[in-house]
Amino acid sequence: MRRFVQASLAIFLFAVGPAAAQDITVYRCLDATGRATLQDEPCAAGQTQTTRQMTRPQDPAPRPVAAPRPEPEAAEPEPAPPQFALPYPPPALFQCTDYDGEVRFSEDYDPNTRCVPLSVLGYDVRGSAQGAASCRWVSESCLRMDDADACDQFKARLKVAQSNALHAFSDTAAFRKSEAIRIERIVNESCR
Repeated sequence: MRRFVQASLAIFLFAVGPAAAQDITVYRCLDATGRATLQDEPCAAGQTQTTRQMTRPQDPAPRPVAAPRPEPEAAEPEPAPPQFALPYPPPALFQCTDYDGEVRFSEDYDPNTRCVPLSVLGYDVRGSAQGAASCRWVSESCLRMDDADACDQFKARLKVAQSNALHAFSDTAAFRKSEAIRIERIVNESCR
């Protein structure tokens, strides 16, 4: 019977042993300046010590390795990449329409707010000096164009800019040439 008790006790200690080894003591030490440190050894002389019993964290069980996927027997061919990819969209281009329906294009949002004389707008100001001197503030309606329409406009602008550079006078030749180069770069990078 004594051997049975000793064997049972050995099995019990073996089972409980590792769990007991998981407990650790954490020492919190305060020095004279009030600085706190946490450590696994008792504090040095002259420090205030408090202890806590904690269970040592355990790593999770390793994840099972996933089996590689089998290759499909009849895989579809990869779709062909597009013939060309445009790295940049064209710069913003605005279509501005005036009060009388005149359309212009601008790379800057500029509704061109101005004071237009009443007689130009169709008001009858005859016989009224104050009416003849009066004006009304008007602004153009400016809308941003989509990339395809902006590209069409830049292509048209390129032809005009190249013609202007070819026929420029000496005082404007450098500017006209640089403008043609700038618009050509926009067309090449964004509008192919």
